[in-house]
Amino acid sequence: MSSTAKLILFFAAATVFNIGLMVALIAVIFVVARLALGDKPGPVAFKIVIFVRFIDSIVLTFLIYGWTMKSVTKRLDLEKHIPQLFRKKK
Repeated sequence: MSSTAKLILFFAAATVFNIGLMVALIAVIFVVARLALGDKPGPVAFKIVIFVRFIDSIVLTFLIYGWTMKSVTKRLDLEKHIPQLFRKKK
């Protein structure tokens, strides 16, 4: 398999992982927010909590994705398999 094909597969897998992670975090955070606010939350409080939790899910996704990619890069030695992704910048 060529290194370009490996790069495409890596980006496809990373994209699917990132989107899946964000969807899972948003679902968990919405459920927790709904349980925390009770049966009849105020409309303003609900909107504020959902907005803040949505931002939290984006930040958590970014942090988890970064940590995971560092781990995968080290474990699978991606610098050797996909060299065009890790070129030194001038």
